[in-house]
Amino acid sequence: MTKEEIKDFSFKITQSTKTGLVVITYEIIINYINSAKVCFESGDMEGFTFNIKKARQFVNDLSSNLDFKYKISFDLMSLYMFINRSLLSASIRKNTELLEDCTKIIAKLKEAFSNIESEDKRGAAMPNSEQVYVGLTYGKSSNLNEIYVR
Repeated sequence: MTKEEIKDFSFKITQSTKTGLVVITYEIIINYINSAKVCFESGDMEGFTFNIKKARQFVNDLSSNLDFKYKISFDLMSLYMFINRSLLSASIRKNTELLEDCTKIIAKLKEAFSNIESEDKRGAAMPNSEQVYVGLTYGKSSNLNEIYVR
């Protein structure tokens, strides 16, 4: 993951709801899986292993934060365990075939959580973070300037 992607994800996280954090986590996992594929295709096995390891860390984070008083948590845990095993197997076998299944499952979960994100009325997950305003202004020379205010 590039520094710019990390910066973008960090910004999204500070402005997100708790459901939005799950969506962002799915995006991060997909990003790491795609990076692993790129590394594999270029012959960078160290990068391949690293990116799969990072994806697994985020899957483990999701599974460790499940609330088992809800029935859906058991179903999600089964999916997370499958994804984790598939990622581990892909890493050990140095094979990208299993990564496609992982990406498809995570993309479906991301879509589902994105659909319910607007219903999350609990507020920001990080209420003490700075509010960020982004806009455009015109400079003295009639050039368009971007401004970024925290």
